[in-house]
Amino acid sequence: MLRIHAVGGFRVEVDGRERTSPALDRATSLLAWLALNPGTHRRSAVAARFWPEVLDESARASLRSALWSLRRRLGEDANGALIATRDRVGLSDEVWVDVAEAERLRSDGRLEEALALADGELLSGFEDEWAYEARDEHRTKTAALLEELAAQADGEGEARRAIELSRRAAALEPLSEEVHRALFAASPKPRTLTELKEGVRRYIKRRHASR
Repeated sequence: MLRIHAVGGFRVEVDGRERTSPALDRATSLLAWLALNPGTHRRSAVAARFWPEVLDESARASLRSALWSLRRRLGEDANGALIATRDRVGLSDEVWVDVAEAERLRSDGRLEEALALADGELLSGFEDEWAYEARDEHRTKTAALLEELAAQADGEGEARRAIELSRRAAALEPLSEEVHRALFAASPKPRTLTELKEGVRRYIKRRHASR
C-alpha cells in the first residue's frame, strides 16, 4: 500500500518501505498535489497547473516525464496506486493520506486520533502557490479541530485542558490577536483559573455561534 504523509514533513512509503525523494522537484510536488486532491483529473488541467509558462504540448510532455519518474520511484509494489490514462491522472482510492485519514477520524468523532495526524505544518518546504493555499486551509481546519476538543474538555470540566487547546487554536488563527482578546478579555492581573476558564467559554460559545 502507498502511504503519503503530508504533515510534519513530506514522506512516502510503499508497504512500509521508504520511497521519499530527497529532492522537492516537480514530480514530488505533483504527487503531493494528487494526494491532497483525491480522484482523477484532466491531464491538460494538471499540466497547465504545473507548467503554466510553456505551450500545452510541452506541458503535457513534462507531465509524462514527471509521471514516469514517480512510477520509477514508487516501484512495482505500488502498482495501481498511480492512475494515468490517456486523458486523466490521479491516485487510487486505496492510497492512504494522513490529512484524509484525519478528516475521516474527525467525522467519526475520534478527535484525539485526528489531531495526532493533523497536528503540524502541511507540506513543509513546498513553495508552490497551491501549497501555500493548502497550508492555510490546513491551519484553519486544525484550529477548528482544537476548538472542538476544547469545547469537549470544557464540557467535561477539564478547565486546564480546555485553556491549553484554545490557546493552541488561537496560535493558528489568522486573527489570533482577536482570539486572544476573547480568551483573556477584561480580566485584571493576576488572572485566576476561573477567569481564564470563563474567557475560554465565552470564546468557544462565540466561535460555535458564528459557524
